[in-house]
Amino acid sequence: MNKKNILIATAVGVVLMLGGAGIALAVSDLGDNDGPLTGETLDRASNAALAEVGPGTVTSAERNDDGGSVYDLEVRLDDGTTVDVELNDSFDVVWVGDYDTNDNNSNTSSPAPSATPSATADTSAADQAANERASAEAAALAAIGSGRVTDFDRDDDWDHLYEVEVTLDDGSDRDVDLDANFVVVSIDDVQQ
Repeated sequence: MNKKNILIATAVGVVLMLGGAGIALAVSDLGDNDGPLTGETLDRASNAALAEVGPGTVTSAERNDDGGSVYDLEVRLDDGTTVDVELNDSFDVVWVGDYDTNDNNSNTSSPAPSATPSATADTSAADQAANERASAEAAALAAIGSGRVTDFDRDDDWDHLYEVEVTLDDGSDRDVDLDANFVVVSIDDVQQ
């Protein structure tokens, strides 16, 4: 082989190696959109959340790909209470509610007093999210019989869309999984 062919072969090998690494990196990122927010996305989400709920500090901000909201933020208000704020992909507020602290001061079954969408938010999306949550919580409480809702999540599992945690009067917890029609598909004891 002459010098020219060796250089061409080496260049082609490097290009293939770099291209393969780029494809591998791109493929490894597919479907993995959960995680903490950073940079401009964090700034936009934080500003939208604080504009909705008032002065406070964003203590947690994550991307969410569970089929519900796109961004989930936790905000500690200046009065010490903590609320969850969910945003859509346009950074519009779609839901605001009490934060799940798993104590007797938390009530996630109803939206926080400031649970109104911002002026730029799609009111129907906020209403729909609030109605879905209320329906899922009501169905879970009806299935358990008593207790209080201490956590609510939308899920992308194949067999259910909603997960509602109910804490009983004795302090034990039950996870209630519901389908898209708010039909209970399973109830599990939560081991602490």
